[in-house]
Amino acid sequence: MHKRAGMGMLRKIKVFYLNVKSLLVGMKVTFKNMFAPRVTLQYPQEKQPMKENFRGMVDLIPEDCVICYQCIRICPTAALDLGHKQIIVDEKKKNEITKFTFNTELCCFCGLCEEICPTEAIFLNKMYEVAAFRHEDLLKIDLMDAQKYKHLDKNYIFKKKE
Repeated sequence: MHKRAGMGMLRKIKVFYLNVKSLLVGMKVTFKNMFAPRVTLQYPQEKQPMKENFRGMVDLIPEDCVICYQCIRICPTAALDLGHKQIIVDEKKKNEITKFTFNTELCCFCGLCEEICPTEAIFLNKMYEVAAFRHEDLLKIDLMDAQKYKHLDKNYIFKKKE
């Protein structure tokens, strides 16, 4: 019986030692992080800047578009729709865009349209807050309109790709 009582005391000391060690390890982590710079942002007042490779909504620089239709052909989900007409300016035929729409419901944000564009007229912007109250607000976005995303983000300002 005397031998078993000694084993119980040894076990209690071991458990006490492990508890103190665990407490010290936890306190070390706490003190180390107490003086580290903060990583939490106060969203939505503070917003994380998007990384260079982030793919947001499709955007267009209409005057740079040469109406080659390559973005339309390569789009795997047919999210883009382009229409044009020929006009005569100074006795020369010239193509003019009549419509260029984007359907966010279909888009898979793959970036193929951006990659294939020979003039870099089409690109994916850094917009990531794209909630809408109505489903129709996400369907046929007119890429020719400079205010195209104002209904999704009141602070939207068209910026050319950098």
